[in-house]
Amino acid sequence: MKMLKTITPILLVGVVLVGCNSNEQTTEPTKIEGGKKIEHMHGLSYQDDTIFVATHEGMISTSDKGESWYTVSSHDNDFMGYHALSNGEMITSGHPGKSSNLPDPLGLLKSTDNGITWEEVSLQGKIDFHILDANYSNTDIIYGLNQMGSGKYGAGIFKSIDGGENWDKIEPVGLPDDLHKIYTLISLPNNDSELLAGTQNGVMRSEDSGETWELLDGNRLITAITVMPNESKDLVSYSITQDEAGIMKSSDNGQTWDYIGLDLGEVAVNNISINTDNNNLMSVTTFNNSVYVTEDGGGNWKQTIDAGTIK
Repeated sequence: MKMLKTITPILLVGVVLVGCNSNEQTTEPTKIEGGKKIEHMHGLSYQDDTIFVATHEGMISTSDKGESWYTVSSHDNDFMGYHALSNGEMITSGHPGKSSNLPDPLGLLKSTDNGITWEEVSLQGKIDFHILDANYSNTDIIYGLNQMGSGKYGAGIFKSIDGGENWDKIEPVGLPDDLHKIYTLISLPNNDSELLAGTQNGVMRSEDSGETWELLDGNRLITAITVMPNESKDLVSYSITQDEAGIMKSSDNGQTWDYIGLDLGEVAVNNISINTDNNNLMSVTTFNNSVYVTEDGGGNWKQTIDAGTIK
């Protein structure tokens, strides 16, 4: 694989980081001044034309393609596993911030107002999901990856069929024993029981809701994956092979991939989001806390946050 020995350590640092208390709080949305350092970008989404980024000190957003950034609310939680559902709701896990009285870990939280307020849904004090994915076509089906611990709420894949109220634990067979070696996970939009996982061993596939896994592509490293929000429901990923790296699209559930752009060399993408109304608008975050946006479907990209620093 292309530059795998140099990329992998960066990925592992990005995946295993856990939450810590925030050092700065705000009481309502405020503009973030240039030079401010943003740490640990754990998730990304478009809501209309606004880009939201989940960090370890709360949510930030931009409505002008990264020219200016704002805090979303006073919530300073470490939002791990952040994921935006196709119905516009947001879900997250993680750890409470300094201003929060929520239990640690957060379990599953949900927001229906673009991250201004959060509702406790389930598993408070029990699980910190580092990866969450709701099926694009049926948002009641949610998969969560807990990478640490043992027992009922320990390491494994968890599945909910009722929007996160109740969960069944799956102890996957065939995945790496160390679940920190999983970088991304997606439930395919045309079959909610079929999953793809980007792992250190390559791309893996499950056809039984994550119970058993087989290697789909051992020559490809996928570090982020999402669904193209249109009728095609193609998959879009950050994909690395021996020959190329960058944003790629698959129309056959990950069997083959077509290159779009954005080869970042030794730093890989950890989140991808695509605007629902205009698929030419895309954004990504990286494992070194940079943000890039494109307005032409991925041909040209502009960096709006550089290694965590607001420009």
